[in-house]
Amino acid sequence: MQIHQVEPDEWALWRDIRLDALASDPAEFGSTLAREQVYTDDEWRQRAGEGLKLVALDPAPVALVAATAKPEGLYLYSMWVRDSHRGRGLGEALVRTVLTWAAEEGWKVVRLQVWKDNLPARRLYRRLGFVDVDEPEHMEFRVS
Repeated sequence: MQIHQVEPDEWALWRDIRLDALASDPAEFGSTLAREQVYTDDEWRQRAGEGLKLVALDPAPVALVAATAKPEGLYLYSMWVRDSHRGRGLGEALVRTVLTWAAEEGWKVVRLQVWKDNLPARRLYRRLGFVDVDEPEHMEFRVS
């Protein structure tokens, strides 16, 4: 398994795994497959170039995560692992990679939103040091 940072010219790689994720687990995202299927190539190219985009390759893409700047800190989003690859530590490896990158880039806080009933994801984030914050369904990590 390899964790790969997506470059803007690899926008099709990001598009394909993102659409797979939305099709496979639509209730886990704040967007929809229908909404993102109509993005143009230029919109995908722009999105691939914003913030940090990571995919896990085996050798095809099997997981993804993204992070982008927000006023309250770095925002981790789009965390997803294909069913066939869950339970292998991919989610942890992807989140750890984001946290390492955040520290290298000087971020002090990494935030995310995770549904309250998504217990496996909440356990993962807590194990990595995220804590619940005042806003419903939000967690944050203080970068040291």
